[in-house]
Amino acid sequence: MGIFDSSRAFGARCVGISNEGLGVARIEEQGAKEDGLKVFVEDMLPGERGKIRITKKEKNMTYGEKVSISEPSDNRVTPVCPEFSRCGGCQLQHASYECQLRMKESMVRNCLVRLGRFPEEEIRAFMEPILGAKDQLNYRNQMQYPVEYSREKRCVNIGLFERNSHRIVEHEKCYLADPAAEVVRQVAQKFFSDLSRIDAAKALRQVVVRSGFMSKEMMVIFVIRKQVAIEGDVFAAECAEALRRAHNGTRLISIWTEERPEGVKWKSPKGVWTNIWGETTIREFLENRVFRISPDSFFQINSKQAVVLYGKIKEYLRLDGVLPRLLLDLYCGTGSIGIYCSDACHHMFGIESVESAVIDARNNARANYIEDTEFFCSKAEDFDFGAMMPDAIIVDPPRKGCDEKLLSKILELAPTRIIYVSCNPATLARDLKRFFQLQEESGKKYGIKKICPVDMFPQTTHVETVCLLSNIQRA
Repeated sequence: MGIFDSSRAFGARCVGISNEGLGVARIEEQGAKEDGLKVFVEDMLPGERGKIRITKKEKNMTYGEKVSISEPSDNRVTPVCPEFSRCGGCQLQHASYECQLRMKESMVRNCLVRLGRFPEEEIRAFMEPILGAKDQLNYRNQMQYPVEYSREKRCVNIGLFERNSHRIVEHEKCYLADPAAEVVRQVAQKFFSDLSRIDAAKALRQVVVRSGFMSKEMMVIFVIRKQVAIEGDVFAAECAEALRRAHNGTRLISIWTEERPEGVKWKSPKGVWTNIWGETTIREFLENRVFRISPDSFFQINSKQAVVLYGKIKEYLRLDGVLPRLLLDLYCGTGSIGIYCSDACHHMFGIESVESAVIDARNNARANYIEDTEFFCSKAEDFDFGAMMPDAIIVDPPRKGCDEKLLSKILELAPTRIIYVSCNPATLARDLKRFFQLQEESGKKYGIKKICPVDMFPQTTHVETVCLLSNIQRA
């Protein structure tokens, strides 16, 4: 890493946006050795010109800061959140929503071209327009609030992390969250700052709030360093009163603790779960389907856009007019995709590695009166598919993408169509590149038929993508 003279400002033009929401600026200084240098800069939008300073250089990456803007973009807007410049919760509030959608389309396309090595003209031909969200604020049905304990003030601060730090931003409200979650955050702030609960306050690492947008049911999870007494009934009563005053209509019905000792990362395998008050699950409705959600089960963060996303998956399943006899839903979570699409196939198997999610999936199938469905607890890459002959496979992996062993198994199963659902364009591009490399060795022949980005996360750089692969030999 090199540190540059921060006193010198260079003229630059922003030519794009990175996956992290940073402006990609090109220095325009004829005769200077920095002329043409690509620099990643916060708070610059494509098309803008201004002055920037170089702050640091890492391997193949140069970073800078904005000094001034001489030619602002027509797409620049005033962020609705006063803490936008500090908070790490979202990255694109300074861009109009139309601009956000264009940037996300470009992000998906560029990843497939640059990382996947697919011809750009082919990607443009396959790609459908991005499906935007009707509601760009207050859409998150799950919030993870980090907690810090102040020894000096002997109270807790519960909020969101500042950008590129583990300092908590004190804010009035998060504009992406379900308003009911913000009510609960404020109750928790006061509840754990009471001196009689100092032991619980010191043990608290995170407050997680999960909401059913349609059911109006809510779950709270206290992530703690060690087992400690928390008065679930008292906290529930205080939340009920605060939600009543807010005229929100949401009901807190479940409280859990998850014990994760010091040194165990938040995203590591699950800790010790204890239901300390109320029900064990909450419900969510997606059109005419109902889903029960356990505290550690994955469910789409944007319920309204989940209907849009799943509708696109169902459309791709029905694209050739022939419904799959057997559909495999890999990384199926609580079974939401497969159950939502159950009327677009004859029989469905779901594979999921989290046991509680598999239990939820089985219960969800029963609750929706779906009989031709089975769920298995296993890592998808380790599952023995035996003599299965699926007509279609849906794969919806985590951000890190698919295991290469699973890609090989999918090729061996040779379904008529594969629908890859991705929350990370970079790993989507990498997995598709691997898949097509593997198929050259296998003698199988697939081609990309459709690509559709879906904006599940307005105001952020995240984007979901649905990609349909068709078996050319069986088509």
